[in-house]
Amino acid sequence: MGNPIRSDALRRRQIILDAATEVFAAHGYGAPLDSIAARAGVGQGTLYRNFADRDDLLGAMIDRDLTFLETALRDTPLAEHPLALIEAMAEHAVLHPALCEPWLALPPESPIFLAGRDRFFRLAGRGLREAQAAGRLRPDLTAADIGAIGAMLRAIRLGADEAERRLTKQRVLGMLTQGIVP
Repeated sequence: MGNPIRSDALRRRQIILDAATEVFAAHGYGAPLDSIAARAGVGQGTLYRNFADRDDLLGAMIDRDLTFLETALRDTPLAEHPLALIEAMAEHAVLHPALCEPWLALPPESPIFLAGRDRFFRLAGRGLREAQAAGRLRPDLTAADIGAIGAMLRAIRLGADEAERRLTKQRVLGMLTQGIVP
C-alpha cells in the first residue's frame, strides 16, 4: 500500500496546477515550464517532482476537469436531467475558461489524451444510456457527439468576462438543445 500524500504536498500540487492554468492562459501551452514554477513560487525541482513533463502537467489539468464534472454530476439522476452533463461543461467554461484548452494541447494519440477521452466517454455514456432509455434524448446521440458538443462549448471561454461568458453559455445551450432533444 502506498503512502498517502501529505496535505502540504497536495496543496503545493494544486498551486502548481493553478499557476499552470494562469501561465498557459496568458502565453499558450508552449510557455516555458520554469515560468509556471516561478508563478507558483516553487523551484523547478518541485515542479518536476510533481509533474514529470508538460504532458504530465496537462494530464493533471484534464484530470481536474473530469473530476469537476464527475463531482458536479455525482447526485444527479441523468435520466431525469439529460442535459446536466452539457450544462456542467458549459458552467465549467464560464467559471474556468482557461481549463478548456489542455485537451487541445495534447496529440490525440497521446496515452494521456486517450485515457482522459475514455474517462469522459464513460461519464457521458452513462448519462446518455439513461436519458435515451427514458426517451429524453435522441436515440442516435453518442458519447462522441457529447465530446463534439464540448468543442462547441469552448466558444464560451472567449467571453471577455464572466457576464459575457454567461450570455454566450445561454445562447450556445439554447442552440444545442434544439438539436439533441427529441
